[in-house]
Formats: sequence, structure tokens, C-alpha cells
Amino acid sequence: MHNMSDDELLSKASTVQDEGNNNVVGNYKVAFMFLTPGRLSLAPFWDRFFKGHEGNYSVYVHPHPSYNESVPQDSVFYARRIPSQPVYWGQLTMIDAERRLLANALLDPSNQRFVLLSDSCIPVFNFTTVYNHIMGANLSSL
Repeated sequence: MHNMSDDELLSKASTVQDEGNNNVVGNYKVAFMFLTPGRLSLAPFWDRFFKGHEGNYSVYVHPHPSYNESVPQDSVFYARRIPSQPVYWGQLTMIDAERRLLANALLDPSNQRFVLLSDSCIPVFNFTTVYNHIMGANLSSL
């Protein structure tokens, strides 16, 4: 975890990506960015979804800063929490949190696709299907 301000984080993220893909070692990854008020109750589904696909994804979690429940060490969510600020539904703070998630993901140049998720999202296809679809798409989806 880092202690950069949002402005420092966004500035750093923009310079990492400006360096291009020359620093990428291994596979391109999909960054899965979770915006949640606290506990990820569907984490066991996501753990199964990601199992066996290490190196093809990154996980970032933006919970409320007062949330301090620990995550099991064998979970993909272990040590994936980014520095966060309070978020209020329908407020500009949601955009700030999304930017914070994206900027953290951009710090890793191997992240080539980005998926924003909430705590209530659940995977309905297996990882390989999702990865191939996302990596093969040249368009953004909402």
C-alpha cells in the first residue's frame, strides 16, 4: 500500500502508462476493481473464479476507510485494499473512488483491461471465458 495523495497517485499513474508496454513481463492482465462499503460477502465465489489463473488478473478493493475486518490470507482479496476515502452513493465521492481504483490499477503496466465491480457483483461465466472476451474486445462496455 502507498501513502500518495489522490493528485500524486493520478500523476504517477499517468507516467507509468506513458512509458508504454515495454515494461510488461508475462501476460497482460485484467484489473478487477471492487468498490464496496465493507465486507465482500461474495468473496468465496470470486476466490473460486480466480483460482488457477494467477498472473492473468489483478484485484483492487476500495472499502470504506473505517472498515477493518481482516481477509483470510488464502483469499485473492488479501492485501488488495487500496487507500480509501468515504463514499456516498450518488455523490461525487463515488467518482473519486472509481478514479482512485483506476489509478492504482494503472500503476501496473501489465493491466490492460479494467473492470469496475460492486460488492454485489458475482461472476456468471468462468475466468477463461471472461478473460478471453475482455481481452479480445476493442470496445468499452458499461
